[in-house]
Amino acid sequence: MSRSRYAPHRIRARYLRALAAAPIAVQLTDPIDPARLTVLDAHTIADRTVHFGTMASAPRLWLSFPDHEPALLGYMTGLTVNEPDLWLCEPAHRDWTSQGDNTSRLKEAAGLVWFTCQRTCEG
Repeated sequence: MSRSRYAPHRIRARYLRALAAAPIAVQLTDPIDPARLTVLDAHTIADRTVHFGTMASAPRLWLSFPDHEPALLGYMTGLTVNEPDLWLCEPAHRDWTSQGDNTSRLKEAAGLVWFTCQRTCEG
């Protein structure tokens, strides 16, 4: 047992940070077609081009790959409160998102796209 009386709180805080950094797996009942996305921006993360886009029928910030199959990666939530979550729709991309800091780089790029579009559209 640790001598510090705050050790359990530190362990819990580290666990919550690690949990918040991990992508959340979700299975869509009605998956979207990534080819129909309105692409807002593209970023290169770990030698892969990621498109960030929206769709009127499914209003979220979607992430897709233009040159990998399956093309759909997932979507982001929590951008307006600066606590982004990556919802991973394709289990085939789980290994790639978990490598290194790919998830945090995706979240950072999504935040840039989101706030740039918000500033551009709303003035």
